[in-house]
Amino acid sequence: MKKITTLGLILFHFLILIAASGISMAANVNPVYLAQGWDDKTRQQMYYTSFGSRFIPYDWFLLLEQTGSTELLRSPEHMTALGFVPGAISELNPDGLPVGLVRDSDKQQGDYLGLTCTACHTGQVSVQGQTIYIDGSQALIDFTRFEHSVLDSLKSTVADAEKFARFFLSIIEKNPSVTAASLKQQMTTRIAELEQRFTANATDVPYGKGRLDAFGQIFNAIAVEALQLPENARAPDAPASYPVLWDASHLDVVQWNASAPNQEPGPLFQNAITVLAVYGTVSVPKNKLTYHSSIRISNLGDLQSGFYKLTAPKWPVEYAGQLDAEKIARGKSLYEQHCARCHTYVDASDVKRKLRAVLTSVADVGTDPLIVDNFANRRVKAGVLEGDRVLLVAGDALAVEAKPIDLVTHVAAGALVNQPWQSLKAIINERESRYPKPEQQNDRVYKARPINGVWASAPYLHNGSVPTIYDLLLPAVQRPAIFYVGNIELDVVKVGYLTTETPNATLFNTHLRGNSNAGHEYGTQLSDEQRWDLVEYIKSL
Repeated sequence: MKKITTLGLILFHFLILIAASGISMAANVNPVYLAQGWDDKTRQQMYYTSFGSRFIPYDWFLLLEQTGSTELLRSPEHMTALGFVPGAISELNPDGLPVGLVRDSDKQQGDYLGLTCTACHTGQVSVQGQTIYIDGSQALIDFTRFEHSVLDSLKSTVADAEKFARFFLSIIEKNPSVTAASLKQQMTTRIAELEQRFTANATDVPYGKGRLDAFGQIFNAIAVEALQLPENARAPDAPASYPVLWDASHLDVVQWNASAPNQEPGPLFQNAITVLAVYGTVSVPKNKLTYHSSIRISNLGDLQSGFYKLTAPKWPVEYAGQLDAEKIARGKSLYEQHCARCHTYVDASDVKRKLRAVLTSVADVGTDPLIVDNFANRRVKAGVLEGDRVLLVAGDALAVEAKPIDLVTHVAAGALVNQPWQSLKAIINERESRYPKPEQQNDRVYKARPINGVWASAPYLHNGSVPTIYDLLLPAVQRPAIFYVGNIELDVVKVGYLTTETPNATLFNTHLRGNSNAGHEYGTQLSDEQRWDLVEYIKSL
């Protein structure tokens, strides 16, 4: 029996080596990059720098198998099906993980798998067989499906004796002190934690690829998990497309509803909140002014500085075809008449450019209002934070029931003050001159940003309800009501992704709650010839 067991182990590790080799080869999709202000070193740092997200132990992710299969959970085929951008093996990514999946190292608690900004903000398009990576663009990740695939894998590993045996044998090679009983207990505990989180974040309408209700999920992360108040759970049912990040660092406000000022310490606050939204940890005890967290504050300053250098991608003429100069000239005139009032121009050569977003009321723009409704109207119990100041020692006192954003702001402030020197250095590192936050009459607005590089950021509108630029120029009743999201092939005519059904694409139904494609009816009275001229000009931005 001992000989058979040893032979089995040798065979098992041989198969693991083959799988690892397959990962390396499959990840090598030979993408091209467009000129966007990053060199290769900067790009790798942005792709694989942890900001403190801790999803599951790192070694678990490397070794977990898919449910009902011996294929690794992290196999390139599986991760690509989930919408992740493949990553190559490199010094900062020795295990060949997808872009934005990173190792967060902790000497005391061990290493964790986490996400960083580029997981959700790196896009890819395919043109005539050539894959192009778009830095700072919106990803097409099916985030919920990714989360549940990890949970399902953990559950099946605990439940299946053979799966668990394979998993355990690999784990003890790296950590011989682990016992089967302790490992199974750790996994069971994490399963329970994830199930609680997923129950709080359950929605009737699936997000699909390329969308997430980041507000709703961060509100639950703080109001439910950190405060340990399950009754605070609110369905995060207003998903939005991941916004593009080029020029975001130069704007006066960020977030789709313009809720976040972009002057220091605003960017650091926003980044810290992002960490807590994607499995960052924070402890919120009663009667404390500062809170211990997993946030890598120094890294946040570096990441923000990197995104400040990022510029929009130009239309890739060598792959997608030359632009028509006559159409562009006619389209520019139409853009001035119908678009420029809200979507201003950007001089990317000005590295210190300062940009203003145009704020339009929901009533005027007419797009789906669910994001602003949830943000403005929801209230949750403050719990142990009742009576504390929103900004620790300043701002209004938190009432018995408070706005979720006030709780999040308070906890983020406490986490930053807990690391004062790192926070100060991050603020200095990322500090840039920007316009002050515009005067805002109410919180029921959407932000119109400059649309340079918009060809690489489909689908359109804040909730991703319109598949192409051409469709956006149609009256709402003529726009596609149902289409597929997940095909990365660039529609070089209408400008967006092709909407045909492909394996692992998700169906977008604009009739469902939060998915309306109404509104933004600007320039919709143009003739079809004029629409095509305007589309051509928008390609050139």
